[in-house]
Parts: sequence; C-alpha cells; structure tokens
Amino acid sequence: MLEEIRIKVMRRIGQLREFCDTWITNISPMALKVLTENTTKSIKCNLEWNGEYGFEVKDNWDNTFVVNLGNQTCTCRSWMLRGIPCCHVIAALHFRKLEPINYVAHWYSKETYLKVYSHYIQPVTNMKMWPQSANPSVIPHVIKTLPGRPRKCRRKEQNENKTGKLSKKDVEMTCSLCHAKGHNKRGCHLNNQANACRGREMGRGCEPSSTRSSVGSSRTPTESQSSKKR
Repeated sequence: MLEEIRIKVMRRIGQLREFCDTWITNISPMALKVLTENTTKSIKCNLEWNGEYGFEVKDNWDNTFVVNLGNQTCTCRSWMLRGIPCCHVIAALHFRKLEPINYVAHWYSKETYLKVYSHYIQPVTNMKMWPQSANPSVIPHVIKTLPGRPRKCRRKEQNENKTGKLSKKDVEMTCSLCHAKGHNKRGCHLNNQANACRGREMGRGCEPSSTRSSVGSSRTPTESQSSKKR
C-alpha cells in the first residue's frame, strides 16, 4: 500500500508541474477566470474619487462601497477574503490606469505554485534489487496468552475520564402520571393513592373477579359432580 501511495504522489506532482506550463498568464486559470468576470461587472460601476486612494463605487444595484487602494481594502470584503480584486476595486484601478492583474494575491502566482511542488519524490528500485543485510532478521514478538478471561476494556490512565452512566444530580425529574416536576412515577401521590386503595381491598378479603373466575374454571369434573350428589 505504501508503494502505491508513493507512486501516486510522484505521478501527481509531475502532472501538476506540467499543468503549470499551460498557464497563459502569471496567475492560475481559476484566478484569471474570476478576474475576467469581475472586470466585466466593473463596466457597470460608477465611482467618485477623493483625490488620493479613496473611492466611492456604486454598482448596478445602487449599492455604494468604499475602496482604498493604499490599504488594499473594499467594504464588500471580497478582495480581502479571496485575494482577487472585486469589480469595485477593478473600476478604481482602471480609473487610475493600473493593471488589476498586478493586484492579485501572490499565492495565485506561478512562482508560488512551483514552490509548492518543488520537492520531488525520487524513484526507487524494486525490493528484489535491494542489497541484502548481513545483520540478523528482525523476528516478530511472540504473543503469549495470559491466564484468565481476556479483558474487554483497556486500563485507563489517571487523567482519563471514567466510563459509566451520567449522574442525575441536579436533574429535574418529570412524573409520567401527573406530569409534574420534582418527582417521578414511584413517588407520585396518584400512585400512592392507588396502592392504598388496592391494599384496603385485599385486606377486606375481596378477591378480584379474574381470580374468582380462574378458581371456578380450575375445578375438575369430579369435584363438581360430588357437590351435586351432596
């Protein structure tokens, strides 16, 4: 797998350096495409110059932006975020008879691109052609099976959090019977009343209907016949 990764990276670096030779300008094709689109949009912009570096640029939607060529900023923030002059900046640069391509960030330049891929991966021979070492071969460690049941969880360090259920401290409970806060179903007064009534019925000797029916049905035919004879 490592050999496949090495070959893939070596091939990719060579292809990307060849791709750099196809550039028609000093900036990348993607940056050139964005710059061309912004240049087309800048034709519809109107601007006012303050005499120094500041411009008030109004676009086609009557939105006014402030451009400062000295600080290389625009209030639309596109120039600062992408490093490519926006349509407002291009309108100001054309007003001062400056080339917008010279104000593209340096990380889009061909020089920076070639520096990124300047480290080549050198080709190597096959493993069969590697020289044999006179040192003894490294043998893998013998795995010994320890007595007892194997552990399912590893031993944790002192600074690690212990696994387990989260504590319900400071958690407000909600009853599923009365839907009140502060207690659960076990401590609800409705449940306590039902248990008390059930206890009084059992103390009076009242058998539930289900119990009587089950007892009556469990009598054998011989018992019923003997009761009739008496």
